[in-house]
Amino acid sequence: MAVKDPVLVGDIGGTNVRFALAERTDAGAIALHKSERHPVRNFPNFDAAVSAYLDSISETPTRASFAFAGPKFDDEIRMTNTEWIVSERKLRDNFGFNEAIVMNDFVALARGAMVIPDEGFQSVIPGEFDRSKNIAVLGPGTGLGLSCVLPPLPGQSLRDRQIVATEGGHIGFAPQTPIQRQVLDRLSRDIIYVSFETILSGPGFLRLYLALCDIWDESPVCQKETEIIDAGLADETGVARKCIDVFCNILGGYGGNVALGLGAAGGVCIGGGVSRHIAPFINDSDFKSHFRSRGSGSWFVQDIPVKIIMAHFTALYGAASAAI
Repeated sequence: MAVKDPVLVGDIGGTNVRFALAERTDAGAIALHKSERHPVRNFPNFDAAVSAYLDSISETPTRASFAFAGPKFDDEIRMTNTEWIVSERKLRDNFGFNEAIVMNDFVALARGAMVIPDEGFQSVIPGEFDRSKNIAVLGPGTGLGLSCVLPPLPGQSLRDRQIVATEGGHIGFAPQTPIQRQVLDRLSRDIIYVSFETILSGPGFLRLYLALCDIWDESPVCQKETEIIDAGLADETGVARKCIDVFCNILGGYGGNVALGLGAAGGVCIGGGVSRHIAPFINDSDFKSHFRSRGSGSWFVQDIPVKIIMAHFTALYGAASAAI
């Protein structure tokens, strides 16, 4: 079935590229159709990925909006974990789009987080987002993304409030416990600069697990980050389960740092593919105490709500909201 006046939307990370056609329904909601996901490695460049999707759906949308894992400079995105460089002008020229929007993926995720319903979240620290204050949106995926949703200006709708993209995942890792300090020491043998992204990401999850195996003199049984979750479920006393707890605790400390650094009194929203996998474990970890233990700044974060995005395609909805 053809979509009426469709907008081509995409969410392009370091691992996967997701496309869909978006439309605004008569009720005012955003609907996605013909969604597809493919590994980034399948394509030499972004134009090839777009062409393959358009060929597969036999549609010719005249507008497009894409979210990328990388910073935006003028009309151009330079992806962080792949060599793709994409500009709005070249997209218009190459595909005949009347409008082409490119944005940081955590700008899109933040836009989506502001419109998805409450049931799209899992509560970690209770409370409702205060949309009259800054809200931080962070999340571990292929990398570690971070953005900040600013309060709306007078007369501005919540949907149109300004979102600040950052590269805050590259902030230096600050350990809070003896085991975290051992992890930093172990990783520093091979990595000159250990950022939070070094640990709080898909590759970082495995990196943390292997570091803990080395620290505790255990033979690793997991070779992929996804195997750590399965092993943690199978054995609550093994290294994998302990690794999940340490990961959650470090995520809590990072979230607390972000709340202070961005003045995010309105809430902290956690997205990213890794977050959904650790969601079943996070409330049994020390996430809350790590989030709230901020020394003389602890008073600021005590009542800040924290939620995990459990809804799928949030960044696609966010990209669509910028165009329709």
